[in-house]
Amino acid sequence: MKKLSLIFLFLLHPFNLYGNSLGNNKTINDYLENGYQIQSVNIIEQNKILYNLLRDEDEDKKFEPKLVICIYDISNQISECFKP
Repeated sequence: MKKLSLIFLFLLHPFNLYGNSLGNNKTINDYLENGYQIQSVNIIEQNKILYNLLRDEDEDKKFEPKLVICIYDISNQISECFKP
């Protein structure tokens, strides 16, 4: 019975669902110049815009993420990007 309760508690433990940060040293324009295209743009807060960027399959850039998610903060003029 103890093992069953431990397994149940393990399943209730929240998992890390966040993506890996790519930092804020690149702008959205940098990704666009590297072959990414804007798939969607959403306003998530009053001063924050979410960009979903996709890259076409290319042998030269096979180690770069295919999908990049960037959040642009209008008030600070900083974008932070993540790969899922």
